[in-house]
Amino acid sequence: MSRVLTTRVVTGVIAVLLAASVLAGDQQRPPQGPPRSDQKDTRGGSPQGVPRGLNKWWQDERIKAELRLSAEQSTRIEEIFTPSFAKMTDKYAELGRREEQLSNLINGNDVTEAQLLKEADQVEALRSSMSKERTLMLFRMRRVLSAEQRSKLVEIQKAQERERRGGRGTERGEASR
Repeated sequence: MSRVLTTRVVTGVIAVLLAASVLAGDQQRPPQGPPRSDQKDTRGGSPQGVPRGLNKWWQDERIKAELRLSAEQSTRIEEIFTPSFAKMTDKYAELGRREEQLSNLINGNDVTEAQLLKEADQVEALRSSMSKERTLMLFRMRRVLSAEQRSKLVEIQKAQERERRGGRGTERGEASR
């Protein structure tokens, strides 16, 4: 596989995992989103406009009922998610272009270290920007929930993680406690 194609594949996987982690329900820290893309969607498919395998937990009727999530809260979370996810999607596309440019520079014979470092800085700045956008989105989403709802969501996410793993092994961080 060519270096450019490998870089694109790795970038694609990272971006999918980043986007999925936006929606990840298996996180061990306070609630930050629904199941990752490698978790099966038990509702029989993804909501319209959401990549297959992603689950908008704030629209899942079972989770909404367990959390006693109001329609207003669900709407507010969606209003936070939609523009942030769009920004991350745009940044992901730009990241792919920048990584291809970086790969071309790496493979080129007439590039200076300064040129290479400048492009690498731009790639890393985009990654950082995506991460910051995700973090801010998750923070804003979390603030919509009450303390009780956040705790309950963590429990739901841990249960989803155990189910996804099929009961294999301990959860991250559990063995050290």
